[in-house]
Amino acid sequence: QSRDVRASTDAALGNSTESYKAIVYYYLAGGLDSYNMLAPYTCSSIDVYERYRTVRGKSGLSEGIGLPLSRLLEIQSNNPSQPCSSFGIHENFPFLKSLYDEGKLNFVANAGLIPKPLNKDSYRAEKRLTSRLYSHNRMSLESKLEDLFDEFGGTGVGGRIADVMARAGVPTNSFSIDGQQPLLTGAGTSQFILSRKGLAAFNKDPPIDNMEDVLRNLNSATTDESGFFASTWSSKLTEVFDKQALLQTELAKATNVTTVFPGDTTADQLKMVTRIMQTAEGRGSKRDIFYVQTTGFDSHSDVDAKLIEKFTLMNSALKAFVDELKVLDLWESTVLVQFSEFGRTLNPNSGGGSDHAWGGNHFMLGGSVRGGQILGQYPSDFEEGDAEGLVLSRGRLIPSYPWDAMWKGIAEWFGVPAAGPEMDEVLPMHKNFPSDKLYDKEDLFDLLG
Repeated sequence: QSRDVRASTDAALGNSTESYKAIVYYYLAGGLDSYNMLAPYTCSSIDVYERYRTVRGKSGLSEGIGLPLSRLLEIQSNNPSQPCSSFGIHENFPFLKSLYDEGKLNFVANAGLIPKPLNKDSYRAEKRLTSRLYSHNRMSLESKLEDLFDEFGGTGVGGRIADVMARAGVPTNSFSIDGQQPLLTGAGTSQFILSRKGLAAFNKDPPIDNMEDVLRNLNSATTDESGFFASTWSSKLTEVFDKQALLQTELAKATNVTTVFPGDTTADQLKMVTRIMQTAEGRGSKRDIFYVQTTGFDSHSDVDAKLIEKFTLMNSALKAFVDELKVLDLWESTVLVQFSEFGRTLNPNSGGGSDHAWGGNHFMLGGSVRGGQILGQYPSDFEEGDAEGLVLSRGRLIPSYPWDAMWKGIAEWFGVPAAGPEMDEVLPMHKNFPSDKLYDKEDLFDLLG
């Protein structure tokens, strides 16, 4: 090494004239029973609601785990391709109904991880997928990577979006508020990792007072004879020091949160997101990607009580988050998109719960979202032998739409070109789907917003 000070990687050097935008990836860990989040309501021609209640266990002896109409908040589907003219949102999620009615929230029905259009006859041939089905760890990982065939191995869809934007000269940062996340792993970009309480000190209890100075000196600028790996290590370590210091400085300024957030873990994470957003100018960032997580959705027993508890907390946390975004004038600049590793069996088990399945219903919200639509394709039949060939045993549903359907339009809105090598990098499987299975930014966003 030389004695020269290594040139720092200044996270605030961005000079892009782009306006700020943020993606919040909201993950519901454990597998959400989403057919009790969004249920059929008014359905003509075929009584999909009664089919739903039957597959969810309603009989002369039991009400099953499906929701009666009295516990659903009715919304219009606004989509003639759906089997119902209206659907019902779980009674403990009134904020979703409010946003939907305002045109700021969409649902995407029966979506999930698939590499191409599949049905009951073809899905077993996809060994790379079937070896992962119904496994929490594997489906969680693959849902965040969105690259079943490892074309861009070791990277997540959020990390690839950040890579593409950074190469285009748009300063982009990624933040996990729940540990290191594969979603945010990029080939050329890295993620900040914070807790819901903030950014921990790099070395809280150093053995000597000037430990950081010692480490910087040990990793000072290398010479032409230095090894590639040593140089890369030293460069990255210096970058960590600089970014850590900058974010800590900016977060110390961003203490003004006007909205009162509830005191639960999810609300704390979303509150931290709003604080980090306030540091964007100081960081020189024009694009931020955030990872937030709520746990506890593995509802093998007593699914009704679990969803009441979870949706009540989520409802308050999301309302506070949106209220604060509006105070910060960032509502139109932010999209929150909800995922879970898989859906759950429509047919209940003996414990009043539901088990691991596949396709499910998901939502996205934001001030620029072209909302008030049920997108995707809600099933009209929940029993094996259905005309589309999507129903497996116990009401497990093969997804009608891929994750790519949501991601493509979101990536475009964020700044990724609609076609070409950049989108192929972000979504390497999207080329396998016809255009009517993918949503462009015009489908998902009000471009005047």
